Amino acid sequence: MQNLSIQTVMKNRESYNLALPFVETQQVNPFYKMSASLLYVDISERASQVFKVGSRSCGNGKWEDLYSLTKPFLNRLATEAGIQFMPGSGDVVKMDENTWKASAFGAIRLPDGSVRTSNNFKVIDLVTEEKKYRLSYEEKAQRGISDYKASKEAAKKYAGEWVDTESKNDQGYPVKIYMIAEHDRDKYIENSLLDAMTQLRANAPQKAATGAILRVIRDLLGIKGAYTIGELKKPFAVARMSFSPDYNDPVIKQMLLQQAMQSVGNLFGNTRPVVQTISIPQTADDEAVLPADVYEEPSVSQDPDENQATQKRSPGDGQPQESSHGREMTEKDRAQDFCCDKCGSVIPKNVWNYSYEKMGQPLCFKCQKAFRNQQGGRRS
Repeated sequence: MQNLSIQTVMKNRESYNLALPFVETQQVNPFYKMSASLLYVDISERASQVFKVGSRSCGNGKWEDLYSLTKPFLNRLATEAGIQFMPGSGDVVKMDENTWKASAFGAIRLPDGSVRTSNNFKVIDLVTEEKKYRLSYEEKAQRGISDYKASKEAAKKYAGEWVDTESKNDQGYPVKIYMIAEHDRDKYIENSLLDAMTQLRANAPQKAATGAILRVIRDLLGIKGAYTIGELKKPFAVARMSFSPDYNDPVIKQMLLQQAMQSVGNLFGNTRPVVQTISIPQTADDEAVLPADVYEEPSVSQDPDENQATQKRSPGDGQPQESSHGREMTEKDRAQDFCCDKCGSVIPKNVWNYSYEKMGQPLCFKCQKAFRNQQGGRRS
């Protein structure tokens, strides 16, 4: 049981009842894993997992009973194998007063990733069923009733005698049948037929739905219609395909991550993050604090001759010193009079206006800092 696998099951197939919708497979889809499990059927009468459907001759005058699987055990097999039924499977349609029809559609995943489907139906025709029941009860009335419970009930209601068949059942007990007396045979047939048809009329829709679903299960799993007791003692080996990707594979991991992000986006919507720029003011030890719209790069003259002449001048020739922005004052700047009162360096107009408004005189950044330090020393 611990080393159960598809390979071991297929090697020892004589020890199992195979409920596999496929034979051996050489390659399994990397996204799916195939596993095998064992289900044991309880052959006792109280378990109601099997029912007798007939018997067959074993030779030498011996007979062995045949059994079929009931609905509860077939549903267990279907669940273990992962059979999926389409919504509406088992819905019943009344064709006429005596006819009921139900359809079912099921599917199972195979090792190669494909899906195998089965579509089946079940029709309950009360007229046809009544004829079958009548023939069955007429045969029992003539040849005797072999079923133990049915024969005991018939012995209580109808005249007749017990006949020894000179055979034994699986438990080693002698098998006897009950022969109904000839004058009570018609009564037995009619009464038994009335009971059977009354139950069938009440349960015809449910029987049609169950029959359609169970036919799909038997078709997909390859379940036989009848088993012997010896066959039912062996477990049913069921294979199932389950989604089990290799999470260590980086490709699969990336695919799953993208799928997860897409699922979150479908729930909450795909929105881009909002980026906002925050200006951090300078401290007292840094340059002068100015609004964002105050500071501008000083304009550079478009006249190449004027720029060339400016580069030839030097502070030793009596020319103004270089400004805090790395440019000397020109004749045009003197005309505009945007200069620092302390050092004479050229400053932008907006800086000139700001310094004059706040400090009472136009100053460059360095002179503004010196002015602030002087003011702070006086206050202390």
